[in-house]
Amino acid sequence: MRLGAQGSRILGEVIGTFLFVLTIPLASIGVGSLSAIPIGFMLSAMTFCFAYVSGAHFNPAITIAVFFIGRMHIVRVGMYIAAQCGAALLATLYAAIIVGVDMPAPQARSLKAVWRALMTESVFSFAVASVVLHCMYSRQRKNNFFGFAIGMTVLAGALSVGGFNGGAFNPAVATGTQLGKCVLSGDCEPLAMLWVFWAAPAAGSFAASMFYNILDTAPPKDARREDANRLADFH
Repeated sequence: MRLGAQGSRILGEVIGTFLFVLTIPLASIGVGSLSAIPIGFMLSAMTFCFAYVSGAHFNPAITIAVFFIGRMHIVRVGMYIAAQCGAALLATLYAAIIVGVDMPAPQARSLKAVWRALMTESVFSFAVASVVLHCMYSRQRKNNFFGFAIGMTVLAGALSVGGFNGGAFNPAVATGTQLGKCVLSGDCEPLAMLWVFWAAPAAGSFAASMFYNILDTAPPKDARREDANRLADFH
């Protein structure tokens, strides 16, 4: 059985997001403070694996950034974000079967934690979105290092600020893990501050897209044709 192009894209996002998010609680319990290393490498692997299928976003902030540079239709944006959040929730539930409900999740329970989360999530989401846009959508997009660049940026960010708030840089990760813990353990208090883990990455991705549009002033003609073909799917 073969899926259409749109179905393949969504399935690619679901599989890649599921495996990436599954690594987060398992690595956090398995190797503790070194968890950013397997998380970063898994993201690199999933990016190399599914980039040709869906663009390998696995992150609503990336999808938003790609939309802001005019490379995605709004309908596909909604489908990608729904797929990413659903896959993240499934990954959290699956991880709970393996290690139980006592899993880490990005959260901000105090005013100081909210402030730190807004600052760190926005700046490192900006970094991740910038790397994605400049490595996968610019004139240098036909390279062999994009997966490593993206994964290592997440690894660096997680090692730098993960101890403050969990270092998600990804609204799907925060949504899936917080919803999963709410369903499984009844700890629903962090959901009151879930907006922080959407607003900050969205702001960072928007800034990344603005700087991308300023810096990459002459995309190649074949890139414009590819984008026109993608957008035409919904017209």
